[in-house]
Amino acid sequence: RSRCPGAALLLALVLLLAGWGMAPGALQGQVAMERQVPLLPSEGIEEMGSELRQRLGAFSDVEGFRVARLFQRSDDDAAPYVLEVEARVDGVLVRRREPLSANELASRRSAWTERLQAPEMDRRLVSTQEGRGRLVWGQTLLALGYHGWAVPVALDVNSSRGAVGTYLLTAGAGFYLTNRLTRNRTVTHSHRMATGWGGSRGIVTGVFLADALQGRSDDQSSSDRGRVRLGGGVVGGAGGAVGGFLTADRIRPDPGTARLWGAMGDLGLAGGAALAVAAGPWSEEEVVRQGDGFEFTETRRRNPALGSGLLVAGGAVGTGAGLWLGGRRAYSEGDVPALRSAMVLGTQSVVTATRLAGADDQRALAGAGLAGAVAGTVLGDRVLRDRELTIGEGLQLNAAHVAGGATALGLTYLAADEMGGRSRLYLATSTAGSLLGAGLMWRSMRPVGTGADAGAGRGGAASARVHLDPVALFLNGGADTRQMAPVLRVTW
Repeated sequence: RSRCPGAALLLALVLLLAGWGMAPGALQGQVAMERQVPLLPSEGIEEMGSELRQRLGAFSDVEGFRVARLFQRSDDDAAPYVLEVEARVDGVLVRRREPLSANELASRRSAWTERLQAPEMDRRLVSTQEGRGRLVWGQTLLALGYHGWAVPVALDVNSSRGAVGTYLLTAGAGFYLTNRLTRNRTVTHSHRMATGWGGSRGIVTGVFLADALQGRSDDQSSSDRGRVRLGGGVVGGAGGAVGGFLTADRIRPDPGTARLWGAMGDLGLAGGAALAVAAGPWSEEEVVRQGDGFEFTETRRRNPALGSGLLVAGGAVGTGAGLWLGGRRAYSEGDVPALRSAMVLGTQSVVTATRLAGADDQRALAGAGLAGAVAGTVLGDRVLRDRELTIGEGLQLNAAHVAGGATALGLTYLAADEMGGRSRLYLATSTAGSLLGAGLMWRSMRPVGTGADAGAGRGGAASARVHLDPVALFLNGGADTRQMAPVLRVTW
């Protein structure tokens, strides 16, 4: 300092200006978003524990190994993955993070998968069972809620003692078989969702398939047909649960894809039912009958067996479409609830337009609903293509959809005392409210980004946020206008 006071002062000034100018930007640029991804998606393994690590012979150089996880990052194209190894050394938690390129990750996954598939590997020690508890619980509920009482009715058990005993045994068997068959198997959340959907929708499919196979027989009593339907539901539910589990075990989908299968399968079942109404098999007709010297008229469906067959076929087509879409691109868990809202919004919009145009026929409305559901699904898929919603965001969108329609119905009910054509008015306002609620919630959801684009909407554009505070309506009562709390805030 004594020899070069000018140089020292200049250097200090440069460092001060550099630090002052770059600190905010540097701190902002260091913020990056990472999300956990499965370590071995083909095997349904989310992370590697100590037991699996010993079997694979991985990370032998890590002392005090606890767990290994894989994260995907969005700020580094050269090394988009980070392998994090957590260990405990001398009572202190230590983490080692290793950046990996896509090729490096593929190489490691290939080596680990080859080791897992070795004949000497004991699968019972490496399988993850994170979804087993809920899977067993779900099948137990199905046994208690349907199979337990459907089995004695289908078997025509007449005594109350026999019926109660059969119910209890069937319900217990639902738990025992599911628990026993999954004891030594990999059970992920995808297995759970596919099995639950197959077991519940398999009941519906089995009931209508049994009805379709019976055809129309005027000589068969309604009680006999009912027992056959219930028996078909039991077989369909059990077969659907097993089929769903084996499909998930073979394809190894992520949870979002498993949810997609269920959503598209539900769309197919609803579409098949709408087609049965629109095409006429479930339409009612009057038939004149004679017996014992009397002539009477009865109302019956034209061809219920054909209508049931259309419903079953629709479910099969919808499930196939879900398998195709799931293999075409990835869906997050939150994308699927949003897609369900798009299906319902499409149905509401087209049915409302048809009803406002003057169509009152049930068959026309059913056809309009089917067309709207398909259009909503296609449009929703296109909108969600560049988004990846969390499950919380997807459920928020569903809630906003329902709340918007309910709010519009409530307001219409309060204001429509002297208005005519209430059914059309209620349908129109509820549809508009659902569209508005879902639209505002969608606009408020901002995609995850990094750096300067983290707070921007799609494509970096600003996104509106709407906050409604109904409590402020009561707080403002009698208050000075200069001190009133805001009821509605809109920010960008």
